[in-house]
Amino acid sequence: MRFFRVYIYLKFFVFVKSLITLVNNSKKRNIENTFNKITNKKFSFLTSQLRVGFVLVLQYLIRKYPNKNEIVISSYNLAEMVNICKNLKLKLVFGKLNENVFICDKDLKKKINHKTLAVVVTNIFNDHTDLIKVRKLCRKHKVILIEDNAIYFGNYYRNKKGLVFSGSFGNYSLHSFNIMKNISAMYGGLVSTNDKNFIKFAKKEIENYKSFPKFKFFKQIVTFLILKIFAVNIFYKPFFFYLLKLVHQKDITFIKQLVYPSLKFNKKIHYNSYLNNIHPLSVLMIDEQLKDKKNFRLSREKRMKNNILYHHLFQKYKITQVKTIRLKVKSFQNFNEYPIFVQNKDKLINYLFDNGIETKIIQYVDCRKIFQNNSKEKSSQNFENKIICLPNHKNISEEYIEYIVRVISNFYRQSSRF
Repeated sequence: MRFFRVYIYLKFFVFVKSLITLVNNSKKRNIENTFNKITNKKFSFLTSQLRVGFVLVLQYLIRKYPNKNEIVISSYNLAEMVNICKNLKLKLVFGKLNENVFICDKDLKKKINHKTLAVVVTNIFNDHTDLIKVRKLCRKHKVILIEDNAIYFGNYYRNKKGLVFSGSFGNYSLHSFNIMKNISAMYGGLVSTNDKNFIKFAKKEIENYKSFPKFKFFKQIVTFLILKIFAVNIFYKPFFFYLLKLVHQKDITFIKQLVYPSLKFNKKIHYNSYLNNIHPLSVLMIDEQLKDKKNFRLSREKRMKNNILYHHLFQKYKITQVKTIRLKVKSFQNFNEYPIFVQNKDKLINYLFDNGIETKIIQYVDCRKIFQNNSKEKSSQNFENKIICLPNHKNISEEYIEYIVRVISNFYRQSSRF
């Protein structure tokens, strides 16, 4: 049984094989063709990170629509995504969030106008119906839809024509292959679209990009090796778990950033600093993992079963202080980690640590707080204060899930803690 919350999908064998394999353009084409099929798009384009793809899409749209300067984006987000919009001189319009932490279509209808350059939706805990509603609105008002599919790769629902995957809803869909994603390649991103002119624009832009920084890539490899080693129980249980507990209690930022990369955000850093070409090793790692369809399928199925079990157990225990996401389509809401909304978040986290359980404390952050201090809308702040994510990967057992939910139930039964 594994207890470490973090799971790196990149196998050590694939990592080593990539080190001794020569990269070529055919591997890039294989990756891009695979994503064309998954997203039902004509074109895909590899980038060094998802955020680089986002920069390219926005630069292209700003040139194409010079009279539009507003962008609707989720306020509960990776701060760097919002900062890119600010750096590109776009006016931020934060959409109100629904119970699935997704832009509310009714509020979006009020926000869209002739100045709207694009709507950016972030797949996080939503199902496909949320995406369909927003896509319908964007089509009606002839507004570009950008779909951030960083943490949802591989999720799907069935319709009469077959499987429809996340990442197939936007005019431009953004994917990530960062170290903790479903396809894990240290760094890497990809844009899928039907816009041939964007692909021409992007290819011309990256001619001026530098090679990916060797030292930066090396540091990510070191992080990968550390996390792989400490995922083994003989290292994790007697040492790393207690280190993480201490880091949380003492708020040791440097080590926190290894587990929560979003904490590295610096508002002063301009996007120009990371406009690099994708590292050749990332291309090899992505290609190898996409070919291993059996492993990916098994991992996805196990996560889905874990999500269903979590959902069933929370309904069974009827913990009024805990709210779960609606699992309408279990194959689409196939979360890497199971999200719950809780009361007394900090006390619960400490209680879980005391009982040998590590959870994901930070998903995204309240970007209104960072970029619009005077905002009266508090929904994203409420989510930031209430969301924790429970361990979920192929090595998390049913027994451990049952233990986690039982401990949470015990915490809330002890009324003296409130």
